[in-house]
Amino acid sequence: MSAYRPLTASTLIDYLSSLAPMQTRLGGNSADWTAREVSDGNLNTVFIVSGPAGSVCCKQSLPYVRVDPAWAMPLERTLFEARWMQALSPAVGHQIPELYHLDEGLFLIVMENLSTHHVLRNALIAGVAPAGFAARIGEFVGHASYATSWRALAFEDVYALRDLFSRNLALTRITVDLVLTDPYRTDCPRNRWISPELDDLVESLQTDSVLHAAVERMQERFLSSSQALLHGDLHTGSVMISGDDVRVIDGEFALYGPIGFDLGMFLANLAMNAYAQPEHDDWMRDEIALLWSSFRRAYLERWEAGAQRGDMASLTRPASCAAERTRFFQQILHDCAGFAGLELIRRTIGFAQIADYEAGSNRENEIEARRRALLTGRTLIQKAFQIDTIEALLDQI
Repeated sequence: MSAYRPLTASTLIDYLSSLAPMQTRLGGNSADWTAREVSDGNLNTVFIVSGPAGSVCCKQSLPYVRVDPAWAMPLERTLFEARWMQALSPAVGHQIPELYHLDEGLFLIVMENLSTHHVLRNALIAGVAPAGFAARIGEFVGHASYATSWRALAFEDVYALRDLFSRNLALTRITVDLVLTDPYRTDCPRNRWISPELDDLVESLQTDSVLHAAVERMQERFLSSSQALLHGDLHTGSVMISGDDVRVIDGEFALYGPIGFDLGMFLANLAMNAYAQPEHDDWMRDEIALLWSSFRRAYLERWEAGAQRGDMASLTRPASCAAERTRFFQQILHDCAGFAGLELIRRTIGFAQIADYEAGSNRENEIEARRRALLTGRTLIQKAFQIDTIEALLDQI
């Protein structure tokens, strides 16, 4: 374990050259290696290091938010990402990058370089993402959420995992603030929107006591339901694609929570892409339907196989629990709808917005897309517990 210091391209190469597995993976002499910074997210520095034999991706925490150095941030976030990868790898395999090395002192992870892949958000904006990609995301959530659930694991094992990820306080605080709270405050300087065109709608969202009560119900679900280990920030910018190979990355927000949170976040990003690019409407509708059906099928396959049986499922068998399956998936769909609504609103007027909106042909279309997202978000939050089918959810969207 090394003493912490922010790494540069040259010091990173020096560090990697001291690791025998990296010498083998990169090949040649370290003088032949190159390091290129590709930092794109809000929080960390990311480098691609290449050698004669191969390449790796290196991600290091900074003691502040990368895009806002005045915003101090604990360093532990890369450790949680590494633990998330370790916890899920047996269940999801190649659907996440392979973890090669973790240095807990440097808060550095070295992992598979997805050099042939593209960020899904960029591919969607360009209209070149392969149809059916959402099926892979549904499968990922299904396999990951079952494998880390009370149905699959003894409660002692769930407690151990939950205890580990419950320490991810700084990034969970970001979610509680930026997703679940800030957009509904009239005095939050982190909020921003197109003014004056959206002023009336934003004011109505921020002064609507009925909406705020519904938001509180979703806050309760997020903070009190520990169904499974979540990605915690699953959107189209945290997915890499190359043909049929779809990988989920950036698990640093990982925590135990309601399964519908991950599904709702991803679903909302598909909806916003369609709002910004109306020619994608039918495509995104199909992808949302695939996301849900693939999640349900993947989760059910593991549940019915019963290869792992936790304490919660110790009495029931598939033939006798049809009603329980219906109740369970309806609960997840309720959560999915509500969290999708929160994501639609926070990505439209909150701190961390999305590039999809800028893909519109002009300001008028962008305003219409944002207005549509805000109105739909309000509806989904308020009607979340009345939405019992994916068709009903699609109708609302």
